[in-house]
Amino acid sequence: MQSVLADHPTAQLARVDPDGSVHVAATDLHFPNGPVITPDGRTLIIAETLAMRLTAFDIGSDGALSNRRVWAELGMRAPDGICLDANGQVWIANVIGPECVLVAPGGEVVATVETSQPCYACMLGGPERRTLYMMTAPSSMPDVVSVARHGRIECAEVATPGAGLP
Repeated sequence: MQSVLADHPTAQLARVDPDGSVHVAATDLHFPNGPVITPDGRTLIIAETLAMRLTAFDIGSDGALSNRRVWAELGMRAPDGICLDANGQVWIANVIGPECVLVAPGGEVVATVETSQPCYACMLGGPERRTLYMMTAPSSMPDVVSVARHGRIECAEVATPGAGLP
């Protein structure tokens, strides 16, 4: 069963070819965010923030997307930024909770890193890509965050390094 945070319009994902032409790659996405591409270049995983899930597509040799499927249902976690680790699991920044969560295909929670405030983006970096960088802020509302700038970059060391793109 799909959970959706709010009634909202859906979005399209565009593909831009090397010649500059633009094509619709996918439709009916619920606030798409944080795409990652697996190391073999064959799968795109994207966060659908307002549907509280990760969605995957196969990437064709021409860049076209096919075989849309739910990669993970996330319950009451709204993924924003995401990153991929070398085990094929995905770290999600949870915009409705102070945490960054590692999930396996299908949605099993493998690890959780608590943050001081809601988490909006994450990336594995550093010399061995084992530092989980998490961007946090008290809100995503411009009128709130522009008054008092409390955004942070929080870090945690993890066992499994990053993989794929970005």
